[in-house]
Amino acid sequence: MLEARLEQLDGKLTPMERTLWAYIQANLDTIAFENGATLAQKSGVSPNTVSRFLRRLGYKGLKGLKEDLRDEVRVQSLLNTTLLDRVEQQTDDLTVHLNKEIEALVKFWEQIGSQHWQDIVQCVSQAEHVFVCGFQTIRGLTEDFANRLSLVRSRVEFLDLYGGVLGGWIDSHDKQCCVVLIDIAPYAEAGIAFANECMRENTRLVVFTDEYGIARYMNTPHIVTIATKTGLILESTAGLANALNVLLHCVAAKNRDKLKQRLELYENRVKRLNLYRI
Repeated sequence: MLEARLEQLDGKLTPMERTLWAYIQANLDTIAFENGATLAQKSGVSPNTVSRFLRRLGYKGLKGLKEDLRDEVRVQSLLNTTLLDRVEQQTDDLTVHLNKEIEALVKFWEQIGSQHWQDIVQCVSQAEHVFVCGFQTIRGLTEDFANRLSLVRSRVEFLDLYGGVLGGWIDSHDKQCCVVLIDIAPYAEAGIAFANECMRENTRLVVFTDEYGIARYMNTPHIVTIATKTGLILESTAGLANALNVLLHCVAAKNRDKLKQRLELYENRVKRLNLYRI
């Protein structure tokens, strides 16, 4: 990683490179939003110093550094020391966290109405079979979304790769399928491998993820990125839950012709089974 690359230089940095390195160390969380010019300006060095330093570290431009930092975040995001730091550094004023949640939601809602969002809704609405997949800490949210989606359209299945039996996936080989993959850091290797397998099979892949950068591991245009780092001990899933609920609503609207009959069948069965107090 970054520290190992720096060790190879054996500490032989120019004064300007040391200044740049000090800035990078102090601002690891925001480097992803910088370009060469802004990094030079904020660190107080020249653009040439930035370029030369990155080359000496073995990076092909700032993009290489960003990729390394994203991998580091991915590996360290659930380490105990990182989690403790988040608690200790958090202020007592939790409105800071709430404001970040609101910012994440606003950025998502700005996408509604775009062609990009409409294409995603179309994928999930028109597929003959929809598989919903998620792992680790996000599994519960993923399975809940699969259950909710199955209420408004047919042939929806939560796909448990770790369960070892992929009967529905096998049976769908000749169907027009869509996979909705939901994943946040630290990403499951199985999810990345599965996503790329979907692309090889020309299965439409829709990805809901965070700002850490899983998108670079797969080649699909249907990606929705929601900020999850809001300052609390664990990444927040509030924005993802909201985005998935909006997708659910949009898919229901696309299938409104069949929805009335589907909901009537649901209501009749629920009443016969006395599942809820009415």
